[in-house]
Amino acid sequence: MLGAISALESRHVSVTHGFPLDWPTVIISTTPRWILLAAVLPFVLRLGVRYPVNPPRGPVIALHLALFLAVSVAHAWTDAWAVTWANPQVVHMFGMIPRLTRSWYNTMPTMVSMYAGVLIAAWGMTESRERQRRTLRASQLETQLQSARLAALRAQVQPHFLYNTLNGIAALVASVQPGRAVAAIEQLGELLHASLREDGREEISVDEEVALADRYLALQGMRFGDRLRYDYDVAPDVRDCLVPVLLLQPIVENAVVHGLDAGQPELTVRITAVATTEGVEIIVENNGPDISVRAQKGHGLGLSTTRARLMTAYGDRATLTLKPREGGGAKVRVVIPRKPAPVARRAPAAAEA
Repeated sequence: MLGAISALESRHVSVTHGFPLDWPTVIISTTPRWILLAAVLPFVLRLGVRYPVNPPRGPVIALHLALFLAVSVAHAWTDAWAVTWANPQVVHMFGMIPRLTRSWYNTMPTMVSMYAGVLIAAWGMTESRERQRRTLRASQLETQLQSARLAALRAQVQPHFLYNTLNGIAALVASVQPGRAVAAIEQLGELLHASLREDGREEISVDEEVALADRYLALQGMRFGDRLRYDYDVAPDVRDCLVPVLLLQPIVENAVVHGLDAGQPELTVRITAVATTEGVEIIVENNGPDISVRAQKGHGLGLSTTRARLMTAYGDRATLTLKPREGGGAKVRVVIPRKPAPVARRAPAAAEA
């Protein structure tokens, strides 16, 4: 493009002075030096990226000065040769050194601007790549930090429900109910096998999460008998959506602890999951005592840890609200972004079903 502009300029000057040059002469006298720059400057750019001039360093400055002189001399020689070819009588008027010196001075502004422009472009590319590396590194560190936070919060939930469950089994043993105690221990083993597996997953499907809550409630049912009833209503279109592991367990545990353990004659727990415009809505409600005021003030490890897990995993896109249930009891509503499980992860759930 610059060669074409230079050719147009030469043609215009020759026409203006009354000695119009034909187009082949114009092109041959102006184009070669631009072809040389087109071939050499990409190498300069690559060298500028590898050895940037900022921050200034003596060896790097010397390298670029030497390269600049070499390219400028080659550029001037090419220009002098092209002019001589287009106008052979110049050879008889001036020697090679004067012609080369004249071309060198004439082309110096172009060379300085072109070389400086390439070095500035190389510096910009280097800075852009460095910013990308820093951004990627920060993103990786943030992901690692988030995973560590989730693992720490999950580690708080697991011992908490295990402690309460073992207390329940101890109560069965103390009340001399060996058969129910043995069945409870077996159920606890299945629950631990399902919930504490080390497969690296922080999220499981709604179906799997409800199954974990079912096992926990079944385990508590062995302790409380007919005093505890529970049911589920999971919409088909959210069964494969992903939720944090052990999301429901602290919530249903809260209902049991503050209901039956607190002396409630009987307790009914109902879990529903549906799709909404906000994402996946999961509601856990029970007919126990109104515990919303206590929970809203931050009391209880279960709900406070669940809130922290949701905040860490989803930020402001997830919510957990607790309010009195109409007719008595409490109602916990959890909304998280809808995230379908990968196809490879859905197959086992379907097979189990």
